[in-house]
Amino acid sequence: MGGFLTVKIKFFKMNGAGNDFIVIDNRENALKDFDISHFVRMVCRRGKSIGADGLMLLERSDSADFKMRYFNSDGSEGEMCGNGARCIARFANLMNVAKEHMRFETIAGIHEAVIVGEEVQIMFPDLKVNDFKLLQRHDFGFGPIEYHFGTVGVPHVVIFRGDVESMEDELLLNWGRKIRYALDVFPRGTNVNFVKVVGPSHIIVRTYERGVENETLACGTGSIASSIVSFLIHAVEPPVTVKVRGGELKVGFERCADEFKNVYLQGDARVVAEGYILPDAWKE
Repeated sequence: MGGFLTVKIKFFKMNGAGNDFIVIDNRENALKDFDISHFVRMVCRRGKSIGADGLMLLERSDSADFKMRYFNSDGSEGEMCGNGARCIARFANLMNVAKEHMRFETIAGIHEAVIVGEEVQIMFPDLKVNDFKLLQRHDFGFGPIEYHFGTVGVPHVVIFRGDVESMEDELLLNWGRKIRYALDVFPRGTNVNFVKVVGPSHIIVRTYERGVENETLACGTGSIASSIVSFLIHAVEPPVTVKVRGGELKVGFERCADEFKNVYLQGDARVVAEGYILPDAWKE
């Protein structure tokens, strides 16, 4: 047993609004001997391994307090994950890597975060209004529908429906997959958000996530994209309370001419477990 345990990887399990992640401190290159994509696919399997929507590595950065690397559960490396960013910011603070106000590096650029009590607020770069393509129509295989598109670090489709809460899971997955894989329209694929406006500053969002290839309990960047499109189409006013299946998130932004400035995402970031990933976790 002692020899078996010589290969083990320290990890933490975290979640933000129900979006759950495996988090590893990789500042000393703990995964140097691994094919990271394969490792992520194996350990994110639910039932057979640790299980998670994604995996994050905290690494050293020359331009910020730390670098966040985010991997979807299918092993693909993502540009950004809003809920993951909140979790890794809290993790960095708990590990004394960063103070309560911090800057961190991602593929999508430098982001700032602030610890706000038991929540974390993530600031996003300014977004161009013209980067949101509104009132588009396309037939994805179930008849022409109206959709909206925007990028918040990663691509997002927004579709307004009156039955978001009662929408059958099978229907959501069917629509989500067909739209996500419409590579003639979205060459990089896309996340798909189903949105209902329920108040002047309140929306409900369910998201099919690219890379997870399923509905998740929350999507941070999807909540931002949905909030901004709801502002543009339905005059929803920020800060927007976003009800997701895993809880609530708050999205703030300011419209300044042709840009959205002071964009932020705020919500919980929970550390629920720590331990070691053992070799059986990454076996086929």
